[in-house]
Amino acid sequence: MSLYSAMRSGVSGMAAQSSRLAAISDNISNSQTVGYKRATVDFSTLVTAPGDRTSYSASGVQSNLHYQMQQDGTLLGTGSSTDMAISGDGFFVVGNRATGTPDYALTRAGSFLPDDGGFLRNTAGQYLQGWKLDPNGNLGAVNTTRFDDLKTINVGNLAYGGSRTTKMGLTGNLPAQATAGTNFTTTTTFYDSLGEAKDIQLNWKMIVPPDSAATPTPIDGKWELTVTPPGNYTVTPTGPQSITFASVGPNAGMMVDGSGNPLGSLPFTITSQTSTTSPTPDSFTLNVSDITQLRGDYVPQITADGAKAGRVTSVNVDGTGKLWALYDNGARQALYQVPVANVTNPDGLVAQTGNTFTLGRDSGTLTLSAGNSGKAGSVVGSALEQSNVDIATELVSLIETQRAYSSSATLVRTTDEMVEETTRLKR
Repeated sequence: MSLYSAMRSGVSGMAAQSSRLAAISDNISNSQTVGYKRATVDFSTLVTAPGDRTSYSASGVQSNLHYQMQQDGTLLGTGSSTDMAISGDGFFVVGNRATGTPDYALTRAGSFLPDDGGFLRNTAGQYLQGWKLDPNGNLGAVNTTRFDDLKTINVGNLAYGGSRTTKMGLTGNLPAQATAGTNFTTTTTFYDSLGEAKDIQLNWKMIVPPDSAATPTPIDGKWELTVTPPGNYTVTPTGPQSITFASVGPNAGMMVDGSGNPLGSLPFTITSQTSTTSPTPDSFTLNVSDITQLRGDYVPQITADGAKAGRVTSVNVDGTGKLWALYDNGARQALYQVPVANVTNPDGLVAQTGNTFTLGRDSGTLTLSAGNSGKAGSVVGSALEQSNVDIATELVSLIETQRAYSSSATLVRTTDEMVEETTRLKR
């Protein structure tokens, strides 16, 4: 009977508007929740039986819930170096426990702080996951489609650390007016794996002064460079190395090879003979490049990385998601790679407690990658993503929902009166 179908339709309308009201309530309640994604309820026609041309049987409406996953909230800076946000697509990976094998989930809530064990945990009690980097800050082979290689990030066991020298460069000028036998010595410092400072000596000795006026062939300048490492270190190549500088032509004043072509650089490899920290000995390359031989002073310029042992003062994260430890000696060390997780269909994720989402049947393939690469958004340190809820929009929706619910209730009440009138006709 059409009257009863009309009543069922009104009841389904009231149920659908109730679902919408519940979503609006959650949105307003979580308008200040970090990383919260607005819930919306969409409606679609419900057909329970086909109609015919002479009568109409109402079927009602059904509601469908989804979250506005791809609408970003506003990013606001904070005073905490362990707060993180994602600008663009992607999620942080979190676990429900710090040790063992946790249950993994995805979230945009990046309000992380160390717990009593130093593990980074957000306000929902979820622990941030990342890939552990090696001592050189490099990431080995990891699985980018599963959570298997992730570790809970811990910043509580950081106290002291150093940064060993991995490269050194020498540039500058050698005086062309120097006489044969002239010596220039430069001593510089590098750091081993324990953060201990060690000296390395570079000695230049003039062998042949340049003479561009010589006839019939100008004489090129020649110097010998001797690199002397500290004890328990060796240098390759060993002994004095002869370097020729052109005295005329387009390469005048530059290092050249035996054919007069620019040499470009001369690398020396300095290697320790003993290593107490690793089976692999300390080693770095000293690259002599852009040395000139011009009239003027001896002006050496040495650049090198590495730093002495220092105390950790803070941590920060860069746009790719690398988490760095900062030391009071000015050095920094990459400790973890925080991956940005993406799925083919974010709307297919399943909402869970704590503003987290788990993979669902319709979420598609999971991909873990560094920030600001591929589809992954960039990681923003010392910032949080605010809720994407707009209070004004929710209040307007609240009024619309109330009126729609009242209208559905009126439909049920009117249908009930009509059914009662029909019943009275039988008496």
